[in-house]
Amino acid sequence: MNTPPSSAIPEHQENLDQAAEYLRMALAFMGRHGIPPNPVNFSLCYEYVCGNNTALNEALDRATSTQRFTEATARELYRQYIWDEDKRRLEELRAELRKLIVETLTGVTQAQDDATRCAENLSAQSARLERGPSLDELRTIVTGVMSETRHIAHNGTLLKSMLDETRQEVEALRDELENTRKQIAVDPLTGLRNRRAFEAALHDAANHSAQHHEPLALLVVDIDRFKEVNDTFGHLAGDRVLRSVGALLSANVKGKDTVARLGGEEFAVLLPNTPLSGAERVGEALRHAVEQSRLRRSKTGETIGRVTVSIGITEYLAGETHDDFIGRADQALYQSKKSGRNRVSVLRPGENDR
Repeated sequence: MNTPPSSAIPEHQENLDQAAEYLRMALAFMGRHGIPPNPVNFSLCYEYVCGNNTALNEALDRATSTQRFTEATARELYRQYIWDEDKRRLEELRAELRKLIVETLTGVTQAQDDATRCAENLSAQSARLERGPSLDELRTIVTGVMSETRHIAHNGTLLKSMLDETRQEVEALRDELENTRKQIAVDPLTGLRNRRAFEAALHDAANHSAQHHEPLALLVVDIDRFKEVNDTFGHLAGDRVLRSVGALLSANVKGKDTVARLGGEEFAVLLPNTPLSGAERVGEALRHAVEQSRLRRSKTGETIGRVTVSIGITEYLAGETHDDFIGRADQALYQSKKSGRNRVSVLRPGENDR
């Protein structure tokens, strides 16, 4: 993992005694949940016990309550809540645009000042003409007018050149901003939407569901025993499995559905206008498609083995928080894991995890 810039590092104002207490609390939290005390995990847990990042605390609570806190989960939480490279790049783009605007305004203001001075000089020459100048004075006036005219033309050329250059830089920034916007929404490994884009889609879908009284279902999909794939065949093979599962999920849903990688080996499928019965059929189709796939290592052709997924499904209850909605799907997923994996479990609103 790269070192985050100083602007991305959380600020802390606690004194030595308070920091020592947070240290003790963080280590205790890690011990209770069996979290290895590496730098990434420690940073997460220290931020957790400080209590300054509500979103991080809720995400970490979900990960630890379902007993699915993995190294991949830790890296994703760290990237999302402590070091957000996407936000850093957007801030850089904003700073570049602010600098460009200031430079352009300075140039335009200078051109306006020069134009005002030239206008005053020309006005003065016009006033001299009204007084009936002599031949020598007339020659002086003509020379002055020609000088101001050349100055105006020169400044106009400079201003045009500056504005042309500014336009090119703005177009380049616009293209870079568009590329950054797309990158922010896409998981680079699978090409699916990432968690941020999923949460935006969930926000829109939940609002639509509540306003139009249409069902909204959520599937949380987790690759079974993914760590064993990485340990046996290596991380490149693990990446191949993630891409393949993501492609299978995308190929087996409709155009209005949203497929996203939430992080690590976990995916989500958002099904607008779909009741639980329909969502369960989709879940079984997805589970079967993954189970029937046979993946091989690209270089050796060696079979990776049967890959399966566990799936948890729930339905949105109008007015509930997104965390409650996702948390219930996570509980359903945990049921599938407890029942032996490679299963689909449904948890309806109001039901408890059994």
